[in-house]
Amino acid sequence: MNLLEELSGCNSVFFDTAPIIYYIEAHEEYAPLMKEVINYLKVGDLTAFTSVITITEVLPKPVSKNQTQLIDKFLKFLRKGKNVTLLEISPDIAESAGRLRGKYDSLKTMDAIQISAATSVGADAFITNDVKLKQVSEVKAIVLKDYI
Repeated sequence: MNLLEELSGCNSVFFDTAPIIYYIEAHEEYAPLMKEVINYLKVGDLTAFTSVITITEVLPKPVSKNQTQLIDKFLKFLRKGKNVTLLEISPDIAESAGRLRGKYDSLKTMDAIQISAATSVGADAFITNDVKLKQVSEVKAIVLKDYI
């Protein structure tokens, strides 16, 4: 099954940080997959979410290198991307993240927050490249490297 076939049963997805970086920075291996997903978003068959945590995670490298155009590309996509909604982190999401960390010992705080944000909006899938997130049963993790 290819990635778009996997997504065909989904109404909404949540983007983890790495897939967004791959798309914006045109990663040689993973950008083509993400481009397919983004094009699927643009035709309106899918809605995507990510959280404000993603901004925190994508900015350090381009800021440290003073790459203002790259910073602008990230912010434009995250704040104004077609069918992409940027979620705030609420106390309920924070509580859910804490509970997830208690349930899954190896789950990092940022991942728990992102997954909790995804479940808060009922996302059908969590697009990531972190194989460890497949352990989470609260949302289906779609790992990009599985589709290369």
